[in-house]
Amino acid sequence: MRKSDVTCPHCEAGYRRIELTSKGGTAGEFRCLVCGHMIELMDGSTDVAFRLTVQPSKTSYAF
Repeated sequence: MRKSDVTCPHCEAGYRRIELTSKGGTAGEFRCLVCGHMIELMDGSTDVAFRLTVQPSKTSYAF
């Protein structure tokens, strides 16, 4: 298992990323829950999960 922190480059929301290398996952993409910016494109070779840990202030991004 690998753990890392990821930040959205658009709105600066923070995520905890957990990757299970021993388990296959689903191919697809993960988009920021706050602004919709694509964070990662996954090929499904591992199981990846994201959890929002730092919500940005409303003044740090604009739609």
